[in-house]
Order: sequence, then C-alpha cells, then structure tokens
Amino acid sequence: MNRTRSLGLLVGLSVIASTLTFGVITTAAFSAEYIVVVDQRQADRAVGAIEAAGGAVLTLNKVGVATVTSANPRFEMAVQGSSAIVGAALNAGFAQVGAKTGGVPKNTHLQATEAAACAALYGISPTTGPDPLGPCQWDMRAIKATPAGSYAVNRGRGARVGVMDTGIDLHHGDLMSNVDVAASCVFIYATTPTSLPAEQVARGSCSNKAALQDYAGHGTHTAGTVAAPINGIGVAGVAPEATIVALKAGTANGYFFTDSVVDALIYAGDQKLDVVSMSFFADPWLFNCRNETEQKAIIQAISRAASYAQQRGVVLVAAAGNEGIDLNHPVVDEISPDFPDGAAVTRPVNNSCVTLPTEISGVVVVTATGAQNLLAWYSTTGMITAVTAPGGSRYQTPTFDSSRGRVLSTYSATALDLADEAALNRLVIDPAGNYYAWLNGTSMAAPHAAGVAALIRAAHPGLSGGTVAAVLRGTATKLPCPTTHDPGAEFFEVPLQICTGGAGSNSYYGAGLVSALEAARN
Repeated sequence: MNRTRSLGLLVGLSVIASTLTFGVITTAAFSAEYIVVVDQRQADRAVGAIEAAGGAVLTLNKVGVATVTSANPRFEMAVQGSSAIVGAALNAGFAQVGAKTGGVPKNTHLQATEAAACAALYGISPTTGPDPLGPCQWDMRAIKATPAGSYAVNRGRGARVGVMDTGIDLHHGDLMSNVDVAASCVFIYATTPTSLPAEQVARGSCSNKAALQDYAGHGTHTAGTVAAPINGIGVAGVAPEATIVALKAGTANGYFFTDSVVDALIYAGDQKLDVVSMSFFADPWLFNCRNETEQKAIIQAISRAASYAQQRGVVLVAAAGNEGIDLNHPVVDEISPDFPDGAAVTRPVNNSCVTLPTEISGVVVVTATGAQNLLAWYSTTGMITAVTAPGGSRYQTPTFDSSRGRVLSTYSATALDLADEAALNRLVIDPAGNYYAWLNGTSMAAPHAAGVAALIRAAHPGLSGGTVAAVLRGTATKLPCPTTHDPGAEFFEVPLQICTGGAGSNSYYGAGLVSALEAARN
C-alpha cells in the first residue's frame, strides 16, 4: 500500500430513503466527531442516549452506525452507559493540505523512451503489447494477462468493480472510458481529516462528481491495474473491458477514516457491485484491539458494513499490508494512531487485535510478489492469505533497476506527489499528456486479484461471492515456500518472515499466484 495506509455515514442516492438524516447541524460548533454503533432493535432509545450525552446525530445508517458530533469531552464514556449503545469511537480531528499545481515535472519520462528501456531490461520486443507501455507490464505477463493469454478469452465485459481508494483522475485518457462516473461516489466530508475542500461532499449525496478527482494518485493507479482499456494508449489492465465504479473513501493524503469506509462499503452493497478492491487500512489504527473500547467499536462498525456488502454479493479484496509481519502473530504496533501527526505510540498487540478491512471474515487477502515471483520484501504475510499477486520490488528485476521493478499504471495529473515521483524517475507521460507511475506495495497486488475476480464474475455472473473467491484460489498458480528471498529484505535489514505450509496453501502465497488466463478459461 502507499505508506501502508493508502494501505468516517451513508451514502449514495440509492440508499437515502433508508438512511435517517437528522436536522442540519453546524459542525463547526462542536469540538469532536464520533462513530457510534447502536443496537438496531433500540434505535430510538439509542438516539435519545446520544442526545442525553450531549451529542447531535448527523446520520444513522441502515447497519446501525451513526455519525455524531459533540462538545462534551466525556461524550464517549457517557453515551456507552446506555444498553442501546454497542460502542463509540472518536473519528479523529481535522487538517488540510494545499494542492500543488504546475506543468510537467522535470525528469518525467516519455512513453516511447520508457517502453524501450523496459524492453531492454526484460529482454523482450519493444512492440510487446497490447498497448505502447506493454513492455513495462511485467506484472501482466506474470499472471498471463496478455494478448495470447486471458485477453484472447475474457476481458471482463459486464463486470462492475468498485475501487475503494482516493478517487480517480477524471481527465485520464487511458482510463475514463471504463469508468461509470454516474455510479461513482465520494465519501469525504467537511469533517474528514486531511481532506481538501475540493473533495468534500454533502453526506448522502453522490451528485458532486468533480469531488471524485484524485489528489493522491493512488486511486487512479489501482483503477488502471484493474481495468485500463486496450486502446492503443499507455497500459492495459487485468480486465480491460470491465467497468470501474470509483468509491472515494481516501483523502488527498491517503487517509481512510471509519465513517468514509463504512459509507463506501454500504454503497457498494446497495449497488451490488461484483468486486471491490481495497488497498488501505482504516485509520487511525493499524491494529484495532478488541480489549480497547474505542477500537472495538471501530471493528464493529466496519464489520457490519462489510457483512452488508458481502450479503449483497460483493467480493471484497484487500491488500495484506506493507509491514513485513505475520498477521497471525502480531507483536507490536509502532505507527498507531497515525493521526494526528505525532500521536503514534509503541504498544504490544496480539491476536485479539486486527487490521481492517483485511482481517474481516470472508475478505480475500492478497500478498505481493516481484518479477521473480518471490514474496516482496515489504509484504505482510499469514495463513489468512488467500492468494498473491504482483506488487513489485526493484530487487527482482533481471538487473537492478530502482524504478522499473515496481508496477506501472495510470496516475493522476493532480497527485500532490507528482513532482516527487518524477524526481525519483518513476513518472511517465504519453503523447496525449496522460501520466503513469511506478509504485510498489500490496496496494498494487490487490487490484490485480480484483481484476481476476472480475473475469470470473464476467463469465459467471450468477456465482455467489464465496464461490468467486474459491475459483480465484482454485485457478491460482501454486507456489511452494521459497528457498531464497527478495534481496530487498537484506538491503532494508527487515526480519525475514517464516513461510509455513505447502504449495497451494502457505503463509506467503496462500493458494498461489493469481492467473488471469486460468480464471478466464474457467
């Protein structure tokens, strides 16, 4: 994921009728915003308890999660005195950053130059397709998403994939033909920490399409991996004829807060999307521990929303994480809470603590590999791993290359780090002015798996979510525990995780490397 994180109540027009929206509140008058999980059998009593504790309800959604504002510094403790309240948690503070503007950043690579460099690096023809940057797409070749592979069998037509991320570049010529803007929705509000005014929307409305614009770049990148079209421009995705529905739950700085995640999951369920790709962890906690009252409430809120989406047939796919740890045996959390800046403390964690949405029951968990099909040095592992997919590592190229061992995909022209990516030789521009960037992380692995799941749904639209996940695992290329490791682990001096299990069921690769071709044939 992008800094792991990039790897908050309801909303879309289709669900407004079943979402209770309370009187207009001037949120500036309140000092804090909370997520409150209520007993749905006692909804009226719960609202009364919230108000008695000094809270004002903004919305109460269909899975019993309320967004509340309160000036009472003891609100969280006070409201939990009612039996109608399941749990409550602070939804973080507020901060803003400014968008960067300017021309093409210095050191941006031209498409033709980049394709030639990739062809030389990987020892292939510079005309390797299907699109001009095809020579750079080692990741698609690894999973057999090629003209002679899955593209000849199944391109995902008819499948609808939600990309729950930081939005999308609304002007990207190598992506937008596959994006359903009408169905796409934003879940970033005026009270969402680190959000820009340009990406904030009114709760319960999907009408502000301009707010979908991606100021982080991450969402545009993951969407392109899923379904960039084959059109003679730039790159091609795993399912190049699938439809993308952008679910903007992450801010310009890559934070995904609880109410935004909850709202996006419920909307995905209401839309009955085929698949949702999730490359983040829900802020501010990397691990939410059940023995901590506030964190337990976050677990309950996001789990309820995820269960709702799954019950409506949505296959949820999540990145494993970039902490390089074993999720089955967590020991320490050093980065939480990650908001506000400087709030993190080092604390012990154990199996009562979970990363969300990764460790929600039924979620397809994806680890990351590099071009040699070795586990990437940063990838989190564990026996909860369903499959693995290309995430990138510059230490697995035929000869060392500081950028081109990552994953190349579409990128946003309004990304705040555009100049930084160019300075690191990771930014590419095509003749039409569309940007592409080399990124690595399990954030990049999850959309590969989501794209393969889309191929399965395209061929068999009636399959249940559980069956789609089973086919995804069943068609994966089995990989045994490796006898060697990504050299990046030594370079960064990270401890090697112990791979347990056999080929087709181990903590590194799960059922194996996703195969677009085998899934397409299924």
